Amino acid sequence: MSIRVTGGVAWLALIIAVAIPALEIVGIYQIAQKIGWGWTLIWLISAVWIGATLIRAQHSDLPARVKLALERGEAPFGEIWASGRRLMAGVLLILPGAGSDVLALLLLLWPTARAPSGMPPTPPPPNTPRGEGDVIEGEFRRED
Repeated sequence: MSIRVTGGVAWLALIIAVAIPALEIVGIYQIAQKIGWGWTLIWLISAVWIGATLIRAQHSDLPARVKLALERGEAPFGEIWASGRRLMAGVLLILPGAGSDVLALLLLLWPTARAPSGMPPTPPPPNTPRGEGDVIEGEFRRED
């Protein structure tokens, strides 16, 4: 299977791939002119550090949070989605520039529709009909 990219789409992708880093460089230069090069370097270095910390935290925390969601009886997709957003925010923070940092902050501030982690899951209504075949009763014994 091959994907054919027409001339117009290829040129548009090339222009975007060159324009975004160029705009970020211009933005960094303008910010450095306003606040000084020292503060700009502190900002860029701290953004890289925060981004790397976010990526490292998502790498180590995701399995435990997915397990907790499954134990609470919830689908783990919310945890995976939130972790993916934080991972993308970490990558964007590592990229130098104000535009990528603003996008990263938007991803980090994106509201979630989850209950606080200390709250127990809400039980189903008392007269909820269960589907046939949901539970298989029996005993389990492992034989090696």
